[in-house]
Amino acid sequence: MQPLPAPIRDFIIGHHVLSLATCGDDGPWAASCFYAFDEPGAALLILSSSDTRHGRHMLDRPQVAGTISGQPEALRDIRGLQFTAHATPLDQIERSVALQLYCERHPLARLHASQIWRLAFDQLKFTDNRRLFGHKTRWARRDDGSVTA
Repeated sequence: MQPLPAPIRDFIIGHHVLSLATCGDDGPWAASCFYAFDEPGAALLILSSSDTRHGRHMLDRPQVAGTISGQPEALRDIRGLQFTAHATPLDQIERSVALQLYCERHPLARLHASQIWRLAFDQLKFTDNRRLFGHKTRWARRDDGSVTA
């Protein structure tokens, strides 16, 4: 698989919280989640119970959307990532590897047993006003598993 463009990869590595949007029969929902980056899989890993509202939504409708952003005060410093992804609860074999990666990033997670999810990116749009006002970098995974940048 083609790697993510460096500006997107570096931005994801430089942050640790995402805003996740889901939708279910009871309507849309948003949640903030800590994440770890699965760079080879072009995915994020989050911990969340399948009993939460967003967890139930992801089980029923795995297509999700989200953002990662900072809180800059100046317009010229705005940088942020918007994404769509496919959410998958990991089975026992995948879970141990993913949990190790997650706990390297968030050591306190070892104290809380929870479901771990992979959010495999479908599309990314990174806005970076530091580079040029309104500058966008895009990435997409194709149906055949390949990507376009």
